[in-house]
Amino acid sequence: MIFKKILNGTDLTFDISLEKTQYRPGETVRGTINIKTQKGCRARNLVLLAEGKESTIITVSESSNMSGSSQDTATRTYSETNVFFSRDLSESFQKSVFRNTLEDGTLEILPQNKVIPFDFTLAADNEVFCSYKGKHAKITYAVKATADIAKKLDVNKEEQFSVINSNKVVYSSNSNTTATFDEAIQSYTINADAPENEKSSSSLSPTIEAEQEKDSGKKNYGERFEKIFGKKASKITQSSRPHYFSSTSMSINFDIGTVFAKDREDFLKENPEAEIKLTDHNDAPYSAGHTVKGRVILHPSPDEKEEEQRRTKIRGMKITLNGIEYAFAQGLQRVSTIEKYDKNIELDRIEKLGNNDNKTSTNTVIPFQLEIPQGVNQSYVGKYSEYFWGLDAKVNIAWSSDINARTIIEIV
Repeated sequence: MIFKKILNGTDLTFDISLEKTQYRPGETVRGTINIKTQKGCRARNLVLLAEGKESTIITVSESSNMSGSSQDTATRTYSETNVFFSRDLSESFQKSVFRNTLEDGTLEILPQNKVIPFDFTLAADNEVFCSYKGKHAKITYAVKATADIAKKLDVNKEEQFSVINSNKVVYSSNSNTTATFDEAIQSYTINADAPENEKSSSSLSPTIEAEQEKDSGKKNYGERFEKIFGKKASKITQSSRPHYFSSTSMSINFDIGTVFAKDREDFLKENPEAEIKLTDHNDAPYSAGHTVKGRVILHPSPDEKEEEQRRTKIRGMKITLNGIEYAFAQGLQRVSTIEKYDKNIELDRIEKLGNNDNKTSTNTVIPFQLEIPQGVNQSYVGKYSEYFWGLDAKVNIAWSSDINARTIIEIV
């Protein structure tokens, strides 16, 4: 306690206030900083800045063999940080503070109690992420003030704020496509019991799923890296420094962009039995409140009799919307399902469409629709983390294994 008092050595304090706590991309953030000191002090620098930061943190328990048969378990934390948005407000802040500049450049802060206004403008939609706090990754925004004081503890103050979805993307679907399918496909259509205009969000049930860990955390670092990324860690050199990642504490080198793509492929895992086709989607992202309309296409069995029996055994289908987080920290990876919304599709009849004489091209098609709930997390791809939405369909076949199909959608 005495040591801390000696290091403090100043009564300088900051108090930051913002006009509000939530902002949208492109909006101007306004606030004030109150600087107080009765005795005054000297500082090497005064800094006021606003920043948006992506950070990941993964904690693992690692065991090591001690003498004899005993084992020692230690907890280790791995983390990464990426500042993707920054506004330096220091110049105007320093000019507003009552101070003198000494010959060596030190700032002599005079006794004062002064409120100083500031403002800055957030970047546009495609340059900032929405605020997010997940299992191992988070996106945060803050205004920070620092007084760098020689041989004493620095004076720091931080005020956080949130950036929320601007909802500027308007996605309109073609109502005609919900009732018709590709003319080239001769199909059976299984109609859902719910009417087309029914709000599907009422039947969505949100759940939180436990984290899926991709490595045990008990093996050595090189083994974990090779298991996760499919290759051995290589030494970093100045000429081969990676675009996405560099580490000063460990000698590893990998391309996280490639890992993101691989993880999406792992989620999709092409299924020869079925696929999901979105009938109202033209590569435009969705937003909360929009309705996703599509169809699950069951590929026909080579055996015509077996295929006909399978159709009669279809009992229903469940559509699941999964919000999935990927986080990376110094070679470790974690995959977590953060949000999960289910909707059961009740089936009541089978309708034949198209030319039924051509049995070789007959498919079974199950249409579906679900409304994206309000308040869901936004899709993003950062430097060390990613959040994407997976659509999963599970077709219930009586006395047989379920048939699954998956696709990925973007929610902004």
